[in-house]
Amino acid sequence: MGGGVDSISPFLRARALRHIQTNPGRTADELTAMLSVYDRSLFGGALRSLRECCQVRVDGDGRVWPA
Repeated sequence: MGGGVDSISPFLRARALRHIQTNPGRTADELTAMLSVYDRSLFGGALRSLRECCQVRVDGDGRVWPA
């Protein structure tokens, strides 16, 4: 199974980025808890993709910030 940036659609990355921009400084668990069940199932992959593309950063406390 392939993973990484190429397996996540640009639409899903954009939705995840908007969610992070709206709720900056929250942990991945906090961000995930705010989502619907369907979106929760996709958020981890989208967050990983955003980190690989340097569109978000995670600080030492595990808080996610837009880059």
